[in-house]
Amino acid sequence: MIPTRTRFPLLVISLAGACAIQSALATEAGVDNIGPGTDGFFMLPLSPDSLPDNMVAFNLYYNHYTSTKLNISSLGGKVPDVDIESTAVIPRLDYLSPLRVFGGRLAGYIAQPWLKQEVAVFGLHDTREGMGDTTFAPIILWDMSPSLTLGAAVEVTVPTGEYSVDRLANTSNNFYTYKPLFSFTWLPTDKTEVSMKTTYSFNGKNKDTDYESGQIFHFDYSASYKITDNLMLGLNGYYLKQTTDDKQFGHTVQFNGEDVNDGVRGQVFAIGPALHLTFLKYATAEIRWAKEFDVENRPEGEMLWAKVSIPYAF
Repeated sequence: MIPTRTRFPLLVISLAGACAIQSALATEAGVDNIGPGTDGFFMLPLSPDSLPDNMVAFNLYYNHYTSTKLNISSLGGKVPDVDIESTAVIPRLDYLSPLRVFGGRLAGYIAQPWLKQEVAVFGLHDTREGMGDTTFAPIILWDMSPSLTLGAAVEVTVPTGEYSVDRLANTSNNFYTYKPLFSFTWLPTDKTEVSMKTTYSFNGKNKDTDYESGQIFHFDYSASYKITDNLMLGLNGYYLKQTTDDKQFGHTVQFNGEDVNDGVRGQVFAIGPALHLTFLKYATAEIRWAKEFDVENRPEGEMLWAKVSIPYAF
């Protein structure tokens, strides 16, 4: 379910400044398999022990990301003449089973995005659309109280989309990612909700470039207030921080022969308003927007997420 950000391959952008971009972005070409901001309101179902033995939820996500800024610390800040636009439609199927593991209920999900990528930089332009990388995970849900649910999972992203090393835009990142995940949804009062999802990414190597992106700590967050029985308003966003260096050909990625920014590690923080609606008793819809700040070695832009979720018991 991960929107794939634009990449800037060294083979395509032969200008000296563009070559520097490839070496100076956090993770390979500034992309990751996280999809920051994917989850907001009610990241976990409340009272999972009281739900039916077998239950599914069909979720449909829409994501739109735009950026005209590329922040690269080693090049002195923002790179000019950048225009990135990414659109994703992501169906995700959730399943809650009757099985119990470590005191919680076993569940799982799988997501398969469709992506359209558009990028313009240094007078070059590229567009690609198609299926993206597949993400799946087993997850355990613990019913701590009627107002608190905890969850733990291991997400796996498989490079099933299209990738070409000489393209500006791709629908795959061309590497596997394994993400331990911890999340919670908590109702401090009858009218307030707080949710958070925390992940830590271990990225595999891109076999076509021998590039291994660094490990990443990340969390999505949501805090909301009930306006009516069916409507909630809130704040949402995400934080991402790369914790280890990028590697290529077995060495720390360097710029002009020297280590730059400790392995070109990147970060981003985002915050914005959000709206959540309940309809047909149990179905939900939400729309969330966030603006990125404090960006290093990544694109800086604005993120829009929309989601419809329809549960079904059988």
